[in-house]
Amino acid sequence: MDRLQLIYGNNALRISEKAKKLAEDYVGEADDFSIVALNYRESTIEQIIEEAQTLPFLSDRKAILVDDAYSFTGAKVRAEVDHDIDLLVEYINNKNDDALIIFKVYHEQLDNRKKITKLLKKKGAITEMAEMTENEVRSFINATAEESGVEVDPKALNLFIARVGIKYDQVRNELDKLLLYTDGKITEEAVEEIVSVSLEENIFRLTDLILSGQKAAAVKLLRALMLQNEEPMQLLHLIINQLRLLYQVKLMMQQGYQGDNIAKALKVHPYRVKLAAREIGKYRQDELEQKMVKCRDIDYKFKSSYLNRQSLFELFILEI
Repeated sequence: MDRLQLIYGNNALRISEKAKKLAEDYVGEADDFSIVALNYRESTIEQIIEEAQTLPFLSDRKAILVDDAYSFTGAKVRAEVDHDIDLLVEYINNKNDDALIIFKVYHEQLDNRKKITKLLKKKGAITEMAEMTENEVRSFINATAEESGVEVDPKALNLFIARVGIKYDQVRNELDKLLLYTDGKITEEAVEEIVSVSLEENIFRLTDLILSGQKAAAVKLLRALMLQNEEPMQLLHLIINQLRLLYQVKLMMQQGYQGDNIAKALKVHPYRVKLAAREIGKYRQDELEQKMVKCRDIDYKFKSSYLNRQSLFELFILEI
């Protein structure tokens, strides 16, 4: 195993799980002394190097997890410390200790123009932890359930995906709850009773209710979301984004674009494009344009009115 590792991507949970596994595989019997966690915003390069060069206590090997190593990206970040990147370059070029250093980077892309990024690619190993595809999520759920000795009913799996979506952290959390509850087999009834509907899926449903004129159901769902302490302004912006996605997907499909190409062009997950493509046949292009204009108007009212925002939102649903 390369003793310099970098793991990057937008999903912090997947990155942390991957880093933990690499560290445990390297040190063997893991304890508080053999695996050390440092935060790149708080620990200097000097401190990271000093930790790497300090012999492990009660262990033959040491792994150092460096959280949020933003210097490998183009992000502008305010941190509590200033980093001497030249010192890190010198260390990587001349690394002679046995410590495994894992840099965790919570960013979609690395800055490949930077000397430090190029050097780590040459001297170490870089792993991208991208969001999982729908098929990968389904395989993950089945495999995790099998490890726990639990069978997954195919209809229950479909319902789980419909309620949670495919974001790994949400899938992981809801699946853990479900496995604690389930004895032997995951059923549709168990999913209905235990699994929470994600905000993203609720926004998709709320937008569909608004567009299809099911106003009473839309107001009921809105009130349920408000009871979960969701902010009206945030909900409105999420609905606007969903309308924009429906509009863009409809236009691009009319021009002959396929799902994966649309996802790349719009920089969204293919699963969101799949859901949008399934619904756009219900709506005319001019209808989507009109709804977006009304959303803009209510957005202005939100920002300029002293009226209760929940009441404004409900009026908007009744008028749109």
